[in-house]
Amino acid sequence: MSQWLAATAVGNLMAQRTGGRLVRTDRRLVFQPMKFVEGGGAWSRAVFGLSKPINGLDDHYPALTDIVSARPEGGASRLPVHLRTGAPRHYRGFHRRMTAVFSAKNSPYRDDAVARTGAAAAAAGD
Repeated sequence: MSQWLAATAVGNLMAQRTGGRLVRTDRRLVFQPMKFVEGGGAWSRAVFGLSKPINGLDDHYPALTDIVSARPEGGASRLPVHLRTGAPRHYRGFHRRMTAVFSAKNSPYRDDAVARTGAAAAAAGD
């Protein structure tokens, strides 16, 4: 339904953990980590090897009906999604790859993700 360049955040910090895409389907909010090309050299194999267990931390894709709110807070790219099940999931939205997390250019893209995700969650809850 919608997708944005994004990263998972390390808790609510400015640091990011894994880059990829945040995708809103008709039922869920899904984070798709960036894929590395198989056999892409020692650096890419090392990073991919490290990212596999890290990505496992983000394999819970919240249903839209579980989202209480999505709102911008704490910087130009930060997107916390608050769930009925407890603590928020933190994402970062970017206007292009390799953008600094604090860039003001990220705000419109983050705000688009907030608006569309919030509207879809509200519609799913009705």
